[in-house]
Amino acid sequence: MSTKLLVSQNSSYLFPASIELKNFPDKESHILVRDLESCRGQDVQVLHRCYPKQDSSLLQLFLVGKTVGKAARRMEAVIPYLPYARQDKVWKIGESLSAETICEMIAAAGFSSIATFDCHFVKKAGEVNYGGIKIRNFTLSDSLVSYFKAKKPAAVFISPDQGAKYLVDEIGGASMVKRRGEYANHKKRAVRHVESLEVNGNLDVKGRDVVILDDMIAGGGTMIRATRAVLALGAASVCCGCTHGLFLGDAYTKLQSAGAEEIVASNTIASEASKIDILNPLKDKILGSF
Repeated sequence: MSTKLLVSQNSSYLFPASIELKNFPDKESHILVRDLESCRGQDVQVLHRCYPKQDSSLLQLFLVGKTVGKAARRMEAVIPYLPYARQDKVWKIGESLSAETICEMIAAAGFSSIATFDCHFVKKAGEVNYGGIKIRNFTLSDSLVSYFKAKKPAAVFISPDQGAKYLVDEIGGASMVKRRGEYANHKKRAVRHVESLEVNGNLDVKGRDVVILDDMIAGGGTMIRATRAVLALGAASVCCGCTHGLFLGDAYTKLQSAGAEEIVASNTIASEASKIDILNPLKDKILGSF
């Protein structure tokens, strides 16, 4: 059976949109799935970006799922960057385990699986079951490594923590050890700063070009500490790469100021660092079957 692809308007620069997203006058979401009947009895993949405006975008996805699910045989949500994936641990009693809850809600909307790139809590490429749903996690590490190797053929690749180690494992890369502190005392923001970042004692980067790869750069704290640590060990240059470049606040500028020669991300989230296109990985790895 062939798989039908539905694309929401917020992803339409990749493919023609088949899901119309509008708002009612009171700002509530209005969803229109064009030609819903063509989904009847079909396996359907729904490509929908859930960032930025992740709260409203996730609600749109839930509404799409409930609508398409009335006709489709089964459905997969294709979400290039899965929001709330960083909230996969409870650090304080009473916190919401948001990553699990979001996955449960996507499952409740009728989706049997999620396909995404470098999901933060999965920490490996492949399939896992989490929050009552199958997650197909695809990595862009090959694309990032190829990009940097073309410019820095002899570069040393490292990850800034154990969670991102799988991004550099295939090329024999090393990893750092990161520890976060307690929540900072903000009235409105929940922030846990990097308390320490230790470099593997066997890592010799003196006079070498270094590339640091992570699944995402959000506030930049981890990558900034990693860049400074590697430069302090005598690295000739440091470049930073990630799949998801959120670059919150002035994170991009701060990372440049810390000594990063080049900062590269994919366009799962559009930014000035987006030099890795997800179109071919989507076509080659994700779309067409699940």
